[in-house]
Amino acid sequence: MIWGNAAAQQKAAPAGDEAAIRALEEKWDAANLKGDAAALDGLFADSFITTDAEGKVRTKAEVVAALKSGDVKYQAAKSDEIKIYLTGDTAIVSGRWRGKFTEKGKPMDISERFTDTWVKRNGQWRCIASHGSSLK
Repeated sequence: MIWGNAAAQQKAAPAGDEAAIRALEEKWDAANLKGDAAALDGLFADSFITTDAEGKVRTKAEVVAALKSGDVKYQAAKSDEIKIYLTGDTAIVSGRWRGKFTEKGKPMDISERFTDTWVKRNGQWRCIASHGSSLK
């Protein structure tokens, strides 16, 4: 009954934490649209990594630098179908993301399912990992 116990332990986040995480996810989309690398820097833990649908892993420094340099420019970035689960000072967010952007001049139009992992340290939530899987 391992699955039953795991499912029983997974609970929706308390309203305050859920609202905070939801706002941070929205801030992430807004930062991408504005090209606000400093905002992204503040959202991500120093150890942040992201894995895209093709399996490419990028660090915080790489993601922030790509936005700051203009190598990545967003025309659209929107998350929905957000579900937030909290275990102690860790929040797991799953949802759907749609984005249109150019990466080094190449146009991209992506729909994906994502999972973000947030950790609360010293009262501040920071994203430590993100993973996306393409929707066909």
